Amino acid sequence: MSAPAGYADALALPAARTAGFAELLRWELRHIGRSRLLWTVLGLLFAAMLWGAHSGAALHRGQDRAIERSRASDLDWTRQILERARRYAEPAAESVPYWQDPTDVAGFSRYFLRAHSYKPNLPLSPLAVGGSDLMPTRLPVKLETPFGVEPAYDFENPRALGLGRFDLGFVLVYLLPVAAIVLIGLLATFERDHGMLRLIAAQRVGPRAWLGARIVAIFAWLAPGALLGLLISLFSAGADLGAAVPELIASAALVVAYLGFWAALGFVVVSVWPGAAGAISLMSAVWAVLAIGVPLIGSGVAARVGDAPTPIAYVDAQRRANDAIAGERDALIARDFRGRADLSGSLGKIGGLDYATRLSFLSPELERRLQPLRDRQESARSARERISQWAGFIAPPLGMEQALARLAGTDAERHRRFERQTSAYQKRLRDWFYPRMQRQIAAPTPRPRADSYGRMNFLEFDAIPAYAWSEAPAWSRVAGALPTALWLTLLAAALSAWALRCLRQWPAEL
Repeated sequence: MSAPAGYADALALPAARTAGFAELLRWELRHIGRSRLLWTVLGLLFAAMLWGAHSGAALHRGQDRAIERSRASDLDWTRQILERARRYAEPAAESVPYWQDPTDVAGFSRYFLRAHSYKPNLPLSPLAVGGSDLMPTRLPVKLETPFGVEPAYDFENPRALGLGRFDLGFVLVYLLPVAAIVLIGLLATFERDHGMLRLIAAQRVGPRAWLGARIVAIFAWLAPGALLGLLISLFSAGADLGAAVPELIASAALVVAYLGFWAALGFVVVSVWPGAAGAISLMSAVWAVLAIGVPLIGSGVAARVGDAPTPIAYVDAQRRANDAIAGERDALIARDFRGRADLSGSLGKIGGLDYATRLSFLSPELERRLQPLRDRQESARSARERISQWAGFIAPPLGMEQALARLAGTDAERHRRFERQTSAYQKRLRDWFYPRMQRQIAAPTPRPRADSYGRMNFLEFDAIPAYAWSEAPAWSRVAGALPTALWLTLLAAALSAWALRCLRQWPAEL
């Protein structure tokens, strides 16, 4: 934190020669590089990056292991079903109830089908936890669940979830600016606080070149240190850097642009010649407004956008729709029977339908009745996400956080895509199971053995559609993060121009 020895002597150049920016920059680079404050800040920043990267990686490794356990459990369950199907083909004194019979297509679809959708983590996921600690990476898929997605919960301490995780994204978004604030606030105001500014102003050097060289030197040390810490942290946390080169380059560009924004903001603050306390206080206030104030205001505004029903109102509407459908059950099924040539002659069998087969007619009806509420929910959510994206341009920390989450694959947009794919997968299962179930109404499949334990009308276990996750290409994640990097660069340029305009002359009190 001390001023470089001989600094004033270095500026005392011959009368015919003015100290240029390049010469001042070389001097600042050498002497700031010897500052204990610089290396203390970089060391603490590096330790925080390591901790954050390992914290996020541990969460995602646990999620990936849970996905593998779920896959293994489903395979083991399928093996059990095949064994039961083999035994149920043997003769028995009486038939097994349909809800205990995996060889009955209706019984299997309702009580034995185990299907999941999975959202695997990306190679660069340790970069930012994003919403991955709140949004599930696997969802059970059942035929009767409205709109495909059944809520799934991993029980954790709600206070811990509310606070969020200490991850690498937190370090880059919130602690990296603090490092810039400390370095600029202390190193760029040292001469002012120690009464040396008058001596420097007496030399053949302008305020723009002198203070600009100091800020650029701080940035030139801090930016490579942050990038090196980023790479080492990701590598040590087990990130597959070779599989995410485009995202890694984009994240490096984001970090440099974000740090450039804060360095330029610090340049503007010190251009009005405050002391260390004033500079740090003002920059900290701006940090608090951008990192906390604006996001809170934006969240309050977004919460009032749209007319989406509250979660409680939606659950109540679903309960009411279920009750109404239960009261109209036979009439609704009869309506569907009359509309189909293959079932119009089977109206007399409606009363004897099993529960699973009834659901094949009633579940789509429940979705039709809930669709207006669902549309309102989706519309409000889309509007809130648009507000959040625009708020990211007003509050750079919020935009940086969103961009890092997008590159890491832990953003809300990727999860929405996961939910849509889950819903599409449920529709595939319905289109596969429902015709087979409803075919048994008018033309039941005869048992291969009249005295078999099971009904044996369903043995197509290997033909059941499997879920396949479709990942967006890497360029789409990079393209989504680039506007933030460009915006931060433009802000840094504008702030730097403002600071240079303020530094046309030394302070008047000198």
